[in-house]
Amino acid sequence: MGDAANAGRAHAGRRPVPPWVWQPAAPLWAAEARQDAVLAAARTVNRRLQQKLGRHDIGETDLCLQTFDTKDPVAGKPRLRFPGDRNTPTWRARQEGAKYLAAGAFLAIRNVAAHEDEVSWSEQEALEHLATLSVLARWIFECTVESAT
Repeated sequence: MGDAANAGRAHAGRRPVPPWVWQPAAPLWAAEARQDAVLAAARTVNRRLQQKLGRHDIGETDLCLQTFDTKDPVAGKPRLRFPGDRNTPTWRARQEGAKYLAAGAFLAIRNVAAHEDEVSWSEQEALEHLATLSVLARWIFECTVESAT
């Protein structure tokens, strides 16, 4: 567990990646409450996504599916956009991949942590869940908000 704590501190000290994942998880991780640590991280990532978009009207899964969608934004439903040429297959693939990874993270990680009385995640599995949430946090930070004009 010491290596994991050091990795979290090292991650939190780097910019421009926000420490949204490790900071809420760290005290729970230190108490060996892995399920609670993962849930705290997921809730924080969701809250940061809501804040960035100014949206608090739908659940996190639907928000992710709408947020990273390649369709044009509509009034009240801004999108997050990766930098780069939007006319390339790579940009579209990254945008679509983010949409499904983000929704999947909340469905398969956050919901399990929130709705199961007790999960039997090993330390490695819990770290992998935190790593997935960290990727999502990085993307949310990296993307720009595009609103309907």
